[in-house]
Parts: sequence; C-alpha cells; structure tokens
Amino acid sequence: MLKNKLRILVSILAIIFILISVYFALIYTPPHEIMGDVQRIFYFHVASAWISYLAFGVTFFAGVMYLKSKDFKWDNIAFSSAEIGILFCTLGIITGSLWARPIWGVFWRWEDIKLFITFVLWLIFIAYLALRANAKSRTSKANLSAVFGIIGLICIPFSFGANRIWQQYHPTILVSSEGSLQPSMALSLIISVIAFTFLYIYILLVRVDIEKMKEEIDKLKQKVGG
Repeated sequence: MLKNKLRILVSILAIIFILISVYFALIYTPPHEIMGDVQRIFYFHVASAWISYLAFGVTFFAGVMYLKSKDFKWDNIAFSSAEIGILFCTLGIITGSLWARPIWGVFWRWEDIKLFITFVLWLIFIAYLALRANAKSRTSKANLSAVFGIIGLICIPFSFGANRIWQQYHPTILVSSEGSLQPSMALSLIISVIAFTFLYIYILLVRVDIEKMKEEIDKLKQKVGG
C-alpha cells in the first residue's frame, strides 16, 4: 500500500513538473540572443543526458549490490534502470542532433570526443541488453549484466567531462563565459532536470514491479510444470 502511494505521489509530481518545464522552456524563457529558439531544445537535451547518467549510475550501484548479496532484487533494479538509461540516452542523442543541425550545419561530429564517448556509452548498454537476452541461466544473466554495468560507469565521467577537458565543438554551458545562462534559462534548466528526475523515478518503480511479476509468473510455471 505504501509503495502504491509513493508511486502515485511521484507520478503526480512528474506530471506537474513536466507541464511547468514545458511552459518555462517554450514560453517563459526568452530565445537565446545568438542561437534563437533552437536553444529551447537544450533544456530537454540536458535533462535527458542527466537522467541517462543517473540511470546508468543506479545500474552500477545495483549491480555491485547484486554481486555482494546475490539477491536478484538488485539485478531487477539494475536491469530496469539500464533500460530507462538507454531510453534517455537515445533521447539525449536525438535532441542533441536536432540542436546541432542548425548550429553546426551537421547532425553529428564524430571528431568531437564528448559525442564519441557518449555513443560508446550507449553501445555498451545496448550490449548489456543483448547479453541478458542471450544468457542461458538467471544467474549468468545477472552476473554478466553486473559486470557490463560496472564497465559502463567508466564512460560516464569521460562523457560528462569531455567538453570541459578538451573544449571541442560541444558547448560547455555552465562553466564557460560564452555559454553562461541567463537567470530565466538557468531556472528552466533546473525545472526540466527535476521533472525528468521524477519521471525516471516513476518509470523505475513501475519497471521493477513488472520484473517482479515476471519472476512470480515464471515460478508458477515451474510449479505447474513440476
């Protein structure tokens, strides 16, 4: 009962903040003085990227907890969060490409280290799902997933900090004088990040419950078959 109440509360907060973030990003915040209205994609792009890092971080933590405890509940959390991370990483790549086309003249720059590492991060977790799908036993599935979740975490600091270290094409919004945000833009970004965070928590709660139901169904099938 408490879990259902928590899920309802999180879903309400997610809806409220998403609606507020859409208003702030598309209406309240003025267009960028140089990039114009295309800058509005930025609020959803950064929020998507943030959630992908958060989700993959949760996958790493839950994977480590599984290796320590061998409790499949941690594997369910890791797997569920990895799926969500891939979804938001994909959204981040798509929204970033939509921003890049009018600003850079191309959808993608392979020579940009941040973009390249982010793509590698995305591929690692696609491989994560492929490994799970082809693993023969529940235990081997969980073990392989935990290892790949740990490997994936290594890419996150490089993906996050690449543009701060190498300063290539990808803009560094929060720490550079060229990319500093107006107060209204910073507020819109914060609200979008909060909205996407609540959305992530809600999807994770639902996704973990689905995995639990799948396990219960599998156990019933084994009993009936036995």
